[in-house]
Amino acid sequence: MYKVMTGLLCFLTCTAVASDAQYFWRFGDGSVSHEAEPEHQYEQPGIYTVTREVYQDGKLLESSQKLVDLISPKISGLVIVQPDEVVQGQNVEFLASLTSSEPLDLNYQWFVAGEPIASGSQTGKLTTQFADSGIIELSVDAMWQQTVVSSASIQLSIEQSENEKPDGEDGDGSDGGDENPGGDNSDGGSDNGSGQTPGKDDGSDNKTPDTGKSNDGGSGGSLHFLMLFFAGACAIRRRR
Repeated sequence: MYKVMTGLLCFLTCTAVASDAQYFWRFGDGSVSHEAEPEHQYEQPGIYTVTREVYQDGKLLESSQKLVDLISPKISGLVIVQPDEVVQGQNVEFLASLTSSEPLDLNYQWFVAGEPIASGSQTGKLTTQFADSGIIELSVDAMWQQTVVSSASIQLSIEQSENEKPDGEDGDGSDGGDENPGGDNSDGGSDNGSGQTPGKDDGSDNKTPDTGKSNDGGSGGSLHFLMLFFAGACAIRRRR
């Protein structure tokens, strides 16, 4: 694509072998060489495996490999750009922001709590949502093919959504106790069905508040007084 690198020379050395040995180099980009100490120029940045083989009389004397990393030295930093607020159950977007000396053709692998959730993203953008609130680790690997060249991670705080927040202490405004909309009835009495609410039962039998005498006793005393009054009146008349 747009990532073209010119003028980069990769010098490869080898150990001393017989003067009549034959060499076979593979540079990992499709190029080969039969020189003892070749000089190779890569046209594009990447991570290449260089293979060197030495033969004598058709027999393999030596074989070795070297990894040439032309990606990592160009990376100066990788950070995760996150939104100001992350709410449970809402879509949010994250960006893996890579700083490098030149554009690099990388892929990005995202992880939540160590588990991969997206891969193959060349833009470094991730759009996702979280089912649970709390603190969780979000991380990303910048990769050249299958090789990780840089990593970044953050501790993400996920806020609880309004729909998931519990109601107030009572929920529906009640405190869970029994209410008495019709009256105070605080002395423990109950409605007897006649619209009256008797007082607390303390063992007394219809005592009046003033004298403590029963209602029946009061009526009997009045009748006895009237009978004595009429008897006295009759006695006076007879004397006359």
